[in-house]
Amino acid sequence: MKKVTLLLLTLFGVCLLQACHGNNDNSDTDDDTTAAIADTTNNNATIIVGKDDAKFVTTIAQACLAEIKIGTMAKQKGKDKRIKNFGAMMVKDLTKGKGRLIALAKSKKIALPDSISTEDRQSIANLDKKEGKDFDTAYLDKTREDYKRALDLFTTTSKTAYDPQIKAFAMQNILTIQRHLDLIDAIDDSVK
Repeated sequence: MKKVTLLLLTLFGVCLLQACHGNNDNSDTDDDTTAAIADTTNNNATIIVGKDDAKFVTTIAQACLAEIKIGTMAKQKGKDKRIKNFGAMMVKDLTKGKGRLIALAKSKKIALPDSISTEDRQSIANLDKKEGKDFDTAYLDKTREDYKRALDLFTTTSKTAYDPQIKAFAMQNILTIQRHLDLIDAIDDSVK
């Protein structure tokens, strides 16, 4: 159970990294640093979610969509069995993790993206052009890069998030992200 939880957390990290990589959000034009959101559980209550906290959640959601797509590609196109298995694990874990993220976003009334960013679509298209060992190497390189970004984002958010549930979510996923990053490195070393 702990391994599954850690894997889910890692998947969230991957999603987050991918989202950071491909987020072309132009929300910087809004000077407001918080968004007041109605809480349907209490008609008189208002949830205040900081823009940075909300952006963290939406970034992770978009990253999850991209990483699920990339994991599916690895299952189908990977030459090495370890790549195929890792891709399958990523799809499974990210799908479960995305469910927890959706629940968090729903509780905070944060609207989540339902499509992959243009930048991520381009990155996926470039990866899809690769075959065999070239695909395996490119997949591991991209996933490693995404996980490193996710680890940085989750670590920063775990320290700076205003919302305690979002902060806890970030904290709970750091170890899983690190373990997945370690697994990527181990697979890469064994494939070479």
